Amino acid sequence: MSDPLLATRVDGAVMRVSIKNPPVNLLNVGMVRELFGLVGRLTVDPSIKVVVFDSAVPDFFIAHFDATEFTTSSTDPAAKGRYDEINILQSLTTCIGNLPQITIAEVNGVCRGGGLEMILGMTMRFASRSARFCIPETSLGFLPCGGGMTRLAMMCGPARALEVTLSGRDFSGEEAQQYGIVNRALVDDELRAYVDTLARRIALRPAHAIASNCDVIKRTFASMADSLFEGFAAENDAMRAAVQQGFMPRANEALIQAGQTRENEIDLPATIDRILASMQTQ
Repeated sequence: MSDPLLATRVDGAVMRVSIKNPPVNLLNVGMVRELFGLVGRLTVDPSIKVVVFDSAVPDFFIAHFDATEFTTSSTDPAAKGRYDEINILQSLTTCIGNLPQITIAEVNGVCRGGGLEMILGMTMRFASRSARFCIPETSLGFLPCGGGMTRLAMMCGPARALEVTLSGRDFSGEEAQQYGIVNRALVDDELRAYVDTLARRIALRPAHAIASNCDVIKRTFASMADSLFEGFAAENDAMRAAVQQGFMPRANEALIQAGQTRENEIDLPATIDRILASMQTQ
């Protein structure tokens, strides 16, 4: 039996969830299953008021979704209803966003692809100034289809969302703050203390007061739900089209062959540039 990929610890009404899938914290199907299990636990646990997500792997929050599992897992429908489908990552981020607890991402290090998509569904996001964010999918011939394209457009506007997705570059915690993707970027050694203090302060509030504040926000933005799920459906349509084009499967396979190693993942945009240059010469 493999070791769990999430480590939880509870201090009063605050839970910390540390992601630990070394060497680079790849998001994979096993981690998604554990996250869904955590969501189920939290849904029925009124003793927890705040959940903070951090990383137990130096330099990486979440590198991205594991390329070896991506094409088989990301496009399977997780649910069907009024809209054609939402995939498993869209479903996960929506479930996290609907938890009764306040959810906080504490990002110190690399947060790309599916990792960035995941934290966009949380209540709040804080990062170190040296943290690095990136949406690498478009460079490989597809798009962030775990809700990322839709949520980025809603969160920071269409122009900045397209800059982030089409450039495929790393951007810092400070830039993420300027774009409205994170609440605040802090000096690296101040991040943990700030988030801890915030989480403890929130946990002192009565549960009904936290719930009423969140309910007002949900009602205010309820009219955007249709647009959110329309965006999810469009992401899935675009992903299926990308697979049919042929470039995406070849680029994804080239990334797998290059190796999702710590060395390659530290500067993933440069690694992808080398892969694309190599593909052009073949």
